[in-house]
Amino acid sequence: MASPGLPVLAIHITIGFLNGVCGDLLANVEVPRVALAGGRVNVSCSYDLRDTGLYSLKWYHNDTEFYRYVPTETHRPVDIKPTVKFQAHEIARTETGVTLSLTSMTSDATGDYKCEVIAEHPSFRTEANGSFMTVLDEPLTPPVIEGAQDMYEGDEKVALWCVPAYIPQAGPLPSLSWYLGNAPARGEYVSPYREDSQEQITGLYLQMPPSQVWKSGSSVEAMCELKLDSQIVRTSKILRVRARHSSYLFDYSTAGTAHPCVSLLVVALLLSFRLHS
Repeated sequence: MASPGLPVLAIHITIGFLNGVCGDLLANVEVPRVALAGGRVNVSCSYDLRDTGLYSLKWYHNDTEFYRYVPTETHRPVDIKPTVKFQAHEIARTETGVTLSLTSMTSDATGDYKCEVIAEHPSFRTEANGSFMTVLDEPLTPPVIEGAQDMYEGDEKVALWCVPAYIPQAGPLPSLSWYLGNAPARGEYVSPYREDSQEQITGLYLQMPPSQVWKSGSSVEAMCELKLDSQIVRTSKILRVRARHSSYLFDYSTAGTAHPCVSLLVVALLLSFRLHS
């Protein structure tokens, strides 16, 4: 005779299979990647349950529930749990989604934010999704440009690098980009920078020939941009290049390829020197 526990086990297996395979309940979950302490951000969760209804919608911060919406609980369909890390307020709720406002945020509000929806009986299909948000104590600090010189000689390669003033201990890392004037630096002039071969990449090199500066009229603004989500800060440095005086002198070893005007000038100088000697 079959065990009475088998039908129950089969049901749980079926539900688990549906949860793993039919991951199409959530239409969209929006969580900002970066926020400022004391500021305000919105998080939203939209779903598409098709022919079934919503059993519950919950929001979690680092796996701790702070918002619950259960339509069938008529006396208290919405439950917002207090936390010292932020304050949650429901600002919009429709048949397809919920939007919350998070205010009075502290740096402890950094973490994973996840929305979970559960369909009604009999399937109780469940799906959850979200992303990590970093809450900064203060606005981003502009990056630091190192290795730049006040003046470069005409045959000296321009080489400098850009590093973040600090790197967040948690959450996404900021991205760095180099610009020359108002245009992005060419890809072959940019490469990752690290303190040594054992360290992780911490910055971005800019290395280029002086001709790139001469194209802008002997000077150009090199700008490093640091971006973290929608927040952008920049630092710039004016690069100046001058030609070495020796580069204008005639080189006898290359007389066969010298410019005719240069050759005539040298001959005239030599004749003048002999006439006065």
